[in-house]
Amino acid sequence: MSEDTDILSPDQAFDILSNQRRRYALHYLSEHPEGEKLQELARRLAAWENEISVEKVSKKQQKRVYVSLYQTHIPKLEAEGVVDYDSESGLITLTSHADDVTTYLQDDEDRSDQWHRYYLALVVAGTAVFTATALELPVFAALTPTIVGLAILFAFGALTVQYFLVRRRESQGVSRSSEH
Repeated sequence: MSEDTDILSPDQAFDILSNQRRRYALHYLSEHPEGEKLQELARRLAAWENEISVEKVSKKQQKRVYVSLYQTHIPKLEAEGVVDYDSESGLITLTSHADDVTTYLQDDEDRSDQWHRYYLALVVAGTAVFTATALELPVFAALTPTIVGLAILFAFGALTVQYFLVRRRESQGVSRSSEH
């Protein structure tokens, strides 16, 4: 990248994020804006990749991650202008261009993509109402299972239409932003 005003295209960002180790590194570095030494970053990533605590990382596990970071991943991130690497101190810091990539790394809780929860809530509520109606519990005795079933189907249909409208709006927003 030639200028500080250049931004990474979505294709460049997704190319960078196509590797899990780079995703882990960027995630960790985004939580440590002061930067991290390569040796420590390798140890942290080895722990994540092996699903163990940092204290239990073996020298072999750390070395394997260190070598791949040093030879492949950090040079790629540096070439794309996402990190600065000081080879003398071993310190890696994110650049201002990191936001072009880390924006895609948000946790599931931060994403607006929570549709699975809406569908699950509808299943639970629909099942409870249908069961209460079928058992003719007070308040629900006036309803028929057919009416309740149709209402549940209508609710699923409305939720599905909303899902597709939101997705369509999001995809149009992405295609517009990539044209600039």
